[in-house]
Amino acid sequence: MGNNNRPCCAADALRRIRQIPIKGIPTGICMLDECIAEIKTQSLTSEQEIRSALLKRVNVFNYIPLGIEDEYARVLFEEYKKSLSKK
Repeated sequence: MGNNNRPCCAADALRRIRQIPIKGIPTGICMLDECIAEIKTQSLTSEQEIRSALLKRVNVFNYIPLGIEDEYARVLFEEYKKSLSKK
């Protein structure tokens, strides 16, 4: 992801937050759509590779609490799959 996609300020970052439920709790994820778009450009084939890449990329912009990384990865992958069907 180039610097062109990074938020220029806090207000821009806030506009890029999407809420998704993590363990039933609405959780704001900053830059989710941009992270998904970036992962789509990679030649990842397995679900585990995609989950890992999503988690790593989303973690750049968001705090992911220890102990629930697997749940984040699962939910991020679900959002990734939804984005594939939106074409």
